[in-house]
Amino acid sequence: MTELSDKIYYADQTILNRIESEFELIDRKDWYRLYRNKKDNSHWRLDEWDKYQEQFFVRLESTDNWAEYNDQNLRIELLKKHRGTTDQKCTWKDCKKNALTEMAICEFHAYTEMGLRK
Repeated sequence: MTELSDKIYYADQTILNRIESEFELIDRKDWYRLYRNKKDNSHWRLDEWDKYQEQFFVRLESTDNWAEYNDQNLRIELLKKHRGTTDQKCTWKDCKKNALTEMAICEFHAYTEMGLRK
């Protein structure tokens, strides 16, 4: 299989299958699981499953304080990549970013103000 080259993924069934076959569970803490890639020894964090939340699979730079790693910016960029953007400007007051496809607001406001994750 191809290497996971991005820093963050939605944990869809394809990713979950890869985790099962290519990764080893190292630790669990709070709402996360820590995995080690068997091939390249990289470390990844998976959100615990919750029927009301999206699961994310995030590559970690370090295992130090791995459960506290703030991946919000990665999640916002993934939302932008997943949804795409338009030439229209975000309608949030004083925002200069482009709006997400089929939305009137940008990825930042969709994530932080509206709670949109995918």
